[in-house]
Amino acid sequence: MLARLDRAARAAVPAASIVALLLISLVPWIGDRAAPALAVAAVHYWAGRRPDLVPAPFVFLVGLTHDSVADAPFGLMALVYLFVLGAARSQRFLVVGQPFAAGWAIFALIASGASAIAWAGASFYYGAALSVGAPAAVLLLTVLTYPVVAAALAVLDTAALKGSA
Repeated sequence: MLARLDRAARAAVPAASIVALLLISLVPWIGDRAAPALAVAAVHYWAGRRPDLVPAPFVFLVGLTHDSVADAPFGLMALVYLFVLGAARSQRFLVVGQPFAAGWAIFALIASGASAIAWAGASFYYGAALSVGAPAAVLLLTVLTYPVVAAALAVLDTAALKGSA
């Protein structure tokens, strides 16, 4: 019984970290300034390391939660997170066993695609091409903070999941 509970708790680490980083990124940092999309980084990290623990329905719900809390067009961030999940899973072979810089570059490309999808979806929803300034700032902050997020998640991965792999 305890062993089963231990396995379940360890398997919940990726989901819990994604939700925690989503909430951290949605807290107003300094006024209306841009904040990094930390949940995008977490979804990418876990989809590459432990795709079995990051199911698409969960990622979809995270996106809907993001839309609800951030007052975004409903379903847009769900689409963005599913894109990140699918892209990270499909590019795993490029990252596994490679230096961190290769994974960071792949993340930057995937995050750029996610940003473009979010911008295009919001522009379509509002019926006008929105400014690219804010999405570009979020993208830059997200890519620059990825090493810190990945390092923190690697600690969680090592501490909580390596024994359950």
